[in-house]
Amino acid sequence: MRFEFLLASLKGVSCNCSYCVRKAALHHRVPAKHFRLLSGAGRLSSYQFGTGRAHHLFCKTCGIHTHCHPRSAPEQVNVNLHCVDAVQDARVEVSLHDGRGWVA
Repeated sequence: MRFEFLLASLKGVSCNCSYCVRKAALHHRVPAKHFRLLSGAGRLSSYQFGTGRAHHLFCKTCGIHTHCHPRSAPEQVNVNLHCVDAVQDARVEVSLHDGRGWVA
């Protein structure tokens, strides 16, 4: 699977909600118009929980979480920076999101 997106900065967000902490994603949010799936759409599967508004996409072959359409910002795409080869050796500024306390 291949995708492209506009990387506006080397910033990522680590969320501590019960789902994100288990999948260990490093989120980078971009407007949906700046994200394009180039190939492998048929290899993606979606996971939804809770309200069912967010779509968490992962590869059906390897199980890696690639990106999601978050319920907090449905017009955005959260790309998992751990899936981006060009970012692997870069210094990413990481901020923390309190996903456990967000709904409360």
